[in-house]
Amino acid sequence: MAGPVSKVGWKIVGGAATAAGGAAASRTVDLAYRKVRGGEPRLDPAHPDTTWREAMVWALVTAIAVTVGRLAAERLAATGWVRATGALPPGMEAAAESLD
Repeated sequence: MAGPVSKVGWKIVGGAATAAGGAAASRTVDLAYRKVRGGEPRLDPAHPDTTWREAMVWALVTAIAVTVGRLAAERLAATGWVRATGALPPGMEAAAESLD
């Protein structure tokens, strides 16, 4: 069982990794938009001048990219946690055991 210090430590490490991964993915989507569309992405897809198609594509691409970026960052952080501590991050033990 993980102690309170390791739980707090994982919350900090996992949270920071998740935030960084989401932010990096969001910047990547903006950069890809500039390359593909040749202009700045709309800051607000809900703006009346934005077509529904453009807003929906933007929302879908952004959601997928940010979700995958956050997942990749958290998995990378969990791998680092295991290397540093020799154990899964707090809260992951139950998930791993339930797969058996």
